[in-house]
Amino acid sequence: MNWLSRLLQQTHLPRHWSSPALGGAVAVAILAASALPLPYWLVLLLALGLGCLAWLAAATPLIQADQALRESEHKFRTFVEQSLVGLYVVQDGKIAYANTKTADLLAYDSPEQLIGVPVADLTHPDDTRLLQENHRRRLSGEISSVRYTYRALRRDGGIRWVDVHGSLCEYEGRPAIMGVALDVSQQVDFEHQSRLANRVFESASEGIVMTDAECRIEAVNPAFTRITGYTAEEARGKLSRMMTGEGAKAKVNRDMLSHLARDGHWQGEMRDRRKSGEWYPAWLSISTVRDADRNITNYVGVFTDNTARKEAESRLQYLASHDSLTGMLNRSGLMVRFAAEIERAAVASRQLALLFIDLDRFKTVNDTLGHVAGDQLLVAASERMRHELRHSNIAARLGGDEFTVLLEDPPSSGAAARLAERLITSMSQPFVIDGQEMFVTASIGIACYPADGTDANTLLKNADVAMYRAKERGKNNFQFFTSDMNAETFEQMLLENSLRRALERGEFELHYQPQVATATGKLAGVEALIRWRHPELGLVLPATFITLAEQNGLIVPIGAWVMREACRQGRAWLDAGWDFGHIAVNLSARQFSSGDLLDTIRGALDQSGLPPRMLEFEITESTIMHNPQESITLLGRIRDMGVALSIDDFGTGYSSLASLKQYPLDSLKIDRSFVTGIPQDADDVAITEAIIAIAHKMGLQVVAEGVENSEQAEFLRRAGCDIAQGFLLGRPMPASEIARQYIEMEVRKAVAAH
Repeated sequence: MNWLSRLLQQTHLPRHWSSPALGGAVAVAILAASALPLPYWLVLLLALGLGCLAWLAAATPLIQADQALRESEHKFRTFVEQSLVGLYVVQDGKIAYANTKTADLLAYDSPEQLIGVPVADLTHPDDTRLLQENHRRRLSGEISSVRYTYRALRRDGGIRWVDVHGSLCEYEGRPAIMGVALDVSQQVDFEHQSRLANRVFESASEGIVMTDAECRIEAVNPAFTRITGYTAEEARGKLSRMMTGEGAKAKVNRDMLSHLARDGHWQGEMRDRRKSGEWYPAWLSISTVRDADRNITNYVGVFTDNTARKEAESRLQYLASHDSLTGMLNRSGLMVRFAAEIERAAVASRQLALLFIDLDRFKTVNDTLGHVAGDQLLVAASERMRHELRHSNIAARLGGDEFTVLLEDPPSSGAAARLAERLITSMSQPFVIDGQEMFVTASIGIACYPADGTDANTLLKNADVAMYRAKERGKNNFQFFTSDMNAETFEQMLLENSLRRALERGEFELHYQPQVATATGKLAGVEALIRWRHPELGLVLPATFITLAEQNGLIVPIGAWVMREACRQGRAWLDAGWDFGHIAVNLSARQFSSGDLLDTIRGALDQSGLPPRMLEFEITESTIMHNPQESITLLGRIRDMGVALSIDDFGTGYSSLASLKQYPLDSLKIDRSFVTGIPQDADDVAITEAIIAIAHKMGLQVVAEGVENSEQAEFLRRAGCDIAQGFLLGRPMPASEIARQYIEMEVRKAVAAH
């Protein structure tokens, strides 16, 4: 029997054929056949046949079971390989098995490429610790299975959120972790977006309201409640008032919904009512929400409370069109109103009159008492103007001390004149600022529409020209615009253009007027006076261009040139052997406050080599009274250079002899307005004598200017005036001429003495 089994095994028959049952069947068959009278081989063949029949009868159920097992195994493997979720086995921290879906999830071409890859290489660094901890807990038996979500790293560098459910198992005789992996990236992203949208909805500063397709409110955010006063419970289920009217007649705004259906979006400004009943402006933006079939399911409205913005806009518009100091219209606001009035006047064939008002002597008050007092004066002046105007008149402050008034449809020019007279009378009354009286007057220019211009800019310019004519005629009066004024203005403009080029073209020159000692008749010094030799106009005197230079700022470079040229000429005279005493140079207010005056003086002296003691600066009262403390400091530093200082035009400003004692001065110059009246005018005589006496007590020399006759000269000599200057003693002359005259005079005196 054993040999048969070995034989069957050696023939590689199926395992059922080598079973003991088959051997027994064959043995029984041989015994049965041997009892028959047959050849041996036939007996053997018969035995084998009978054995096979017996085996078939016994093996059929086993064959069927094996086939079923194979089919089941094939189906399971097919199910695993074709599964829509990833299946894997991790052993020793590496992939031991993975199905096709797992390979697809991790961007591998086949599952075989994943075998042996460390799990750590397939995990985002921030999630590695989570994965290792879950593996440890299962392998240690702490838990048998766990489910969690982590970020898997793909072979192509991408990241996928994966939901895994793994359990402890045995794989090929050793512990392992078998798990199921599902790509949930879209779900995680959706949840993130949902959380973000919810945070935006809850924390948005704008009000948000969501309605159904019938405009009934489904949800509102906290900002909605803060803006409107209605809670979510109060609003839910109600028709949105933003899409309907209000009250019993409320109905859906069909035009708005039609627009939304067509474009999917609508926005605009609206007025809404709070729960308190207060109306407020709002900016509303509405969008439609559609389902997969493109049917509108919801409306989402976002709105902001525009109350603060509207108030800010109104405030900005007011500030942009009004003067912050007086509350009047400013230039911008005036031009807008003016243009509108001109347009209406043109349609109705009406007239307009524009008054341009400038306060006389305001700069003196401002410079003397400071800008705070000046501002208070402007406010008081604006209030007086308003008092004289009708409600329909338009008043504006253009800037500084310039104002305008627009009269609508005056019956004649007389109406404008009468208003101008009232304004002049009102302004001439004393102003009391901080307990101190101040006096200003007004110069007014008047231009009329349409006679003097048909647009706002032309009328404003012509009224300005007329105002300057009023100032030229003594101030404190009004003038109507005339056509010849434009010609004069044009000449002024040409003069200013020429003045800007005069310095670089070398058109300025200095003339020198002698200053004579009254006691001896000898030359005490000269005053440098600028002249402009215009290529077309000839010699232009300072009265024509100095004011213009001060207005446009050219006085600073022109004054610096005068200083350098005077010092150069003085050095030249010294080198020629002529002792001229000193050179007096005028300093303008702009030079004095320019900031670089000390450097300019030092440069002129160093460059020329003129001794500082031979240079003297004449400064007006108003210049040093503008800021007394700074003036004292600056004058002290000039005096420290060795330069002499003189106060010019004394008696015409706000200063007094007592106030001058605090300034480091060497002399004062009596204004020509007092010298003109002596010796006939008793007041001028008394004032001049008093100035000379007190100045000497203060250690100051006294210079009198404007001496034009011998009577004046004799009076000043007897009164003790130190130096006289005027046409009687010599007119301003070029440098060569004054040197020649006085050198010759000294020679004659020397000859006569011998």
